[in-house]
Amino acid sequence: MYDNKQAYEHTRYFAEECGMRIAGKEAVIKASDYIVKKFESYGVDVELHEFKLPLYHIKNSQVRAKVDGKWMELKHTHAIFSKETPKEGITYPLVYIEGGSVANIKAKDVKGKAVLICRDSYVEYPDLNMYKRLYEYGVKAVFYTSSDGHKAIPFVYANYSYMDEPYTIPTAILSYEDAKELAKREDVEIFYTCQFDIEETTTRNTIGIIEGTNPELGNILVCAHLDSAESSVGASDDAGGVGCVMEMARHYGELKKKGILPKRTIRFIAWSGHECGLYGSRNFILDYPEVVDNMKFVFNYDILGNALSSPLIWAGCNEEVEKEITKVVKDLSLDWNVDIGPWIVDTISFGFKQIPHLTLTSGFYAINHTPFDNMDYISQEAFVTPLRFSEAMLEWLANADHISQGYPAALYEDIKSYGKMYGWGFFED
Repeated sequence: MYDNKQAYEHTRYFAEECGMRIAGKEAVIKASDYIVKKFESYGVDVELHEFKLPLYHIKNSQVRAKVDGKWMELKHTHAIFSKETPKEGITYPLVYIEGGSVANIKAKDVKGKAVLICRDSYVEYPDLNMYKRLYEYGVKAVFYTSSDGHKAIPFVYANYSYMDEPYTIPTAILSYEDAKELAKREDVEIFYTCQFDIEETTTRNTIGIIEGTNPELGNILVCAHLDSAESSVGASDDAGGVGCVMEMARHYGELKKKGILPKRTIRFIAWSGHECGLYGSRNFILDYPEVVDNMKFVFNYDILGNALSSPLIWAGCNEEVEKEITKVVKDLSLDWNVDIGPWIVDTISFGFKQIPHLTLTSGFYAINHTPFDNMDYISQEAFVTPLRFSEAMLEWLANADHISQGYPAALYEDIKSYGKMYGWGFFED
């Protein structure tokens, strides 16, 4: 039986005892060591999966805007892994182009200028499609907004693998309030300087395993990401998710001690390197092909534990599996939405294999990727229904004789398009 209080305590440990857990830094290893000890105490077998990834060190970042002949400093965050500027910075006229559609770009003179795009940067990271579009029209730098409800300006990530491409341009995120004022004007100049260092470092995924009795039925994956974003201790995003992974591992560990084993092997994984580009799931796929080839479902958590929240499920699957997910929700009398479609989480990495998946999330994204994502917003009660659903859903996933594989064609194309837009996954043309 799950214990919501233990899930809360795991979350608290990661957020308060480990703090900001940037992949490649020591805090992630401390958090991983904690999981290892807990898994071992549960009777769960443990593997550590090491891999390399880039570690970003900001040296300098500053944004100023000239309005009515006066320069003013603007609060901002730099988009990590976007292109740096020369040390002396860049200064361009700023043009507001709404959401950045081709129609908006063509309506303005943007060549050789910087643009302001009204887009919630936390929900939609700087993507390759927009970079290519702006480059085509000669834009020299781009400034996105945070949403009007975000409590601080979030840190977001461009794709490191494409940082040196000519179409990747300097990128920063402005507060909604500052962006609103700049959008009203037509005579704004903007100055931006940003320099950083990047080193290659090593981090690790933490894997717990309960071996199934019927290996021919394949395996399932239960996962969440252990690392946090720059500036944040990531209490809900995603320490709370890892807390749920650990409680499900404890539940199956207790059953194992009683001689009760699932039919399918279950892997409980705390990813590292999620925030900087889904490195944990990507490297797992590269290094464990035999596991992925026989994987039947990915159960992912991303953003859990907020005291005020409304859980929902994002799923990628066919109609048969969707019915099973919806049945579990209804059987538990939960009024949760089950939405079918892509989402920018680690399930994207497995989309190329058309492996059915779901992500359980509980919302309140206004604090994410900021210092506000801390234990002040987390409650023990918030873990009750997610764990109740998890126990019921995993019982079916672990023991059903058959889990229907594959996606409808339209869904596969949507997931593929989403992955390629951000440069994630293993999709081929």
